Amino acid sequence: MYQFSAGKLILILLVLIFSVLYILPTPDRFFDPLYGHMPLWMQKKLPQSQFETVQENSIEVNLKDVQFPKGTDFVDTTETLQLILKNRLDKAGFSLNDGVNGDYQFEVDEANERLKVLFLMDKSQNELQQILSQLHLWGSMPEIVRRLVPAERLQLGLDLRGGVYLVLEVNIDESKKDLLEETKISIPNQMRSATPRILCRTVEEQGETLLVQVGIPSRIQNNKDEKQTYLSKAEEILDSIDFFTQPIRVDTVGNKIVTYQIGITEAEKYSDQAIDRVLTVLRNRIDAFGVSEPSIRREEGKPRIIIELPGAKDSSKSLDIVKTMGQLEFKVVKSNPANNSPWILPKGSKPKPDELPEGTEVIQHYEDDSWFVVEKLASVSGDRIRNAYPSRGGQTGLDIVVSLELDAAGTRSFAEVTTQHTGELLAIILDNKIQSAPRINEPIPSGNAQISGSFSFDEATYLANILKSGAYPVQVQIAEERTASPTLGQQSIKNGMYAGLFGMGVVLLFMLIYYRGSGLVAIIALAFNMLIVLGGLAGFGATLTLPGIAGLVLTIGMAVDANVLIFERIREELRNGRRVWTAIENGYSRAFWTILDANLTTFAVALVLYNFGTGPIRGFAVTLSIGILASFFTAIVVTKELYGWFIGNRQISKLSI
Repeated sequence: MYQFSAGKLILILLVLIFSVLYILPTPDRFFDPLYGHMPLWMQKKLPQSQFETVQENSIEVNLKDVQFPKGTDFVDTTETLQLILKNRLDKAGFSLNDGVNGDYQFEVDEANERLKVLFLMDKSQNELQQILSQLHLWGSMPEIVRRLVPAERLQLGLDLRGGVYLVLEVNIDESKKDLLEETKISIPNQMRSATPRILCRTVEEQGETLLVQVGIPSRIQNNKDEKQTYLSKAEEILDSIDFFTQPIRVDTVGNKIVTYQIGITEAEKYSDQAIDRVLTVLRNRIDAFGVSEPSIRREEGKPRIIIELPGAKDSSKSLDIVKTMGQLEFKVVKSNPANNSPWILPKGSKPKPDELPEGTEVIQHYEDDSWFVVEKLASVSGDRIRNAYPSRGGQTGLDIVVSLELDAAGTRSFAEVTTQHTGELLAIILDNKIQSAPRINEPIPSGNAQISGSFSFDEATYLANILKSGAYPVQVQIAEERTASPTLGQQSIKNGMYAGLFGMGVVLLFMLIYYRGSGLVAIIALAFNMLIVLGGLAGFGATLTLPGIAGLVLTIGMAVDANVLIFERIREELRNGRRVWTAIENGYSRAFWTILDANLTTFAVALVLYNFGTGPIRGFAVTLSIGILASFFTAIVVTKELYGWFIGNRQISKLSI
């Protein structure tokens, strides 16, 4: 006799409700009106009344009285809003003005704390309101439901959606050279600032080692204790340098000079840390540029990073984002000893290294290819940037520039260099090319600077995002580049859908013909199974790939396979003269361990594939794993409860099976 279980009913209903809620954000027709495209805090603190269409041809966002969340300010908010508005306006068919073509442009009014979207063609107030409503910035779903149910959507992978596939390779040999060069510069600085101050005469490279000459002041040369304390401090500084061996004393010149040798000892550890830092910078950059659903991961056992940007159409822009080193430096331009003017040489007149004074180097200007002789040691570097954003400035006050705000240490260094070198030129160098070299008219204690050039707004935004995201710590290069066509992806989706529908149709037809009424129970369970799998994939924020579709098709067969085992057991019990409900109970209990064993074996294989596979293989493993759990639940719990609900407490003599 069937015993109704409220617990099982609640469990089935909860799984059904959450599967529907998890898959609900995936179609645009549900996501746009229910969730909206602004972050939840913006939807609360920036209601539609804050978006004004009073002025002609513009939508103005009033941020004056907005209380920003902790760690967010006006600049961060306007940048995020610009990315959201750009994506939504692109989808609505409007393009950002690049200085030549486009439908609209952004204007930031910092004084009045406003962000303006200015359309370049005449738009009436009604048209602006219609455009604003098309953007779907706000959602209607109650906040309490939003907090319970994540807004992750089932995303399509690169092979289905199209996009850009890049492999970034970290040059290990170059990274060792960079480490040696960086350490070679830092040792004299550390010794100079030590107490007591250590006299570092020279630091020379010798293969993968550094030879450091320490001079002993004449006043302590004959004082054994003071000399020992002095040299111990020098050894302590050298011993504290990461990734190098302990210092070895290799030479002594009387009581005047001691030479130490240190060598790279943890190159592999340094490379691993460098790759991790490159990963962090990459993620920051891609987030800043608003690239949706990126996949960035290390390739196991190799100094390579795999980047997948589904939906990206322009491989050249993606390449620029990935390839740009982003190393910013401020260096003082040296004076020419011949005429005491800034040492600038025309194109084609690059001086030889032996013609330059010690501690200087020559760098080319990006625009006219002239050469500037600058100090080798940077006065301020890009890692001191606290914020960067496009604004108006330059000589006219109307040019588009990149404004920089430095942190406390950067502000102190910038104030020091501008005080000491007033009247001289300060070169602003990005990736070993001089962007501009303004004259220092007066000390600048504020820690604010500008990079000027012939920038469009897009170019200035691009550069600001690169600088904010940080520079790569080591040299990188593109090892592989592929662009997948969206058309090919659409064909793959179509073929996968046809395969899935055909497979499902054949299975359903077989179940109905061979198992009759019980086949209908299996069909309902199969539909439930598909809903759980898709809801699970969406809930985990998984990416559906072509192998993932194969996993879905395989799940259909596995789900029906469990039902076939149960139905055959029930048939066997009925042939042995058992009553209908007793046959159902025995059929499920005797098939349980066989089904569990089969599912556990397949689940173990899926875990192995996930742990040792990459990209598409992992996608297949995730889909298969969720499918196994869903098919086990629907076969053992859902179908049995369906039998119970259909039969109830009726005493029936025959079962349609």
